[in-house]
Amino acid sequence: MRKAFVHIFIALPAIESFCWSMLSGTIGTLILAGFFSGIMSLETLSILLPMIVGANAAISGYMLIERTEDEIKRKKIMAAVVGSMVAIGSFVSVNAVCFQLGGFFLMTVAQGLVAVVTGIIGGWSGGVLAVKYRHLKKQVPVR
Repeated sequence: MRKAFVHIFIALPAIESFCWSMLSGTIGTLILAGFFSGIMSLETLSILLPMIVGANAAISGYMLIERTEDEIKRKKIMAAVVGSMVAIGSFVSVNAVCFQLGGFFLMTVAQGLVAVVTGIIGGWSGGVLAVKYRHLKKQVPVR
């Protein structure tokens, strides 16, 4: 029991960074969806929403790698996981807000699946960029 507690306590900063990255990506999607709903039609927003989710997933994947530094081993996979969680959280939250405010669902299940795929790809690519940036920082010292 003590050994399990030690492992959980050591992994706590990585779990916290994972949750913050996921939450910030989901909130970013909600903010952008609210902003774009004021300047474009809901049909156009519904079509563009999976790409917005993918961009926020990429930012979340990058942020996860930057926050955890060397605490996680499989950085790109974890970035893809946080991207998929951003996509799922965004799908649920956007539809919940739209249903509460207007009585309709903004995203269909097919668009949700597309958002999950773009979230995985976006999170993975954000993780790749963060890993490459960290390697570049190690190679070129700051004066």
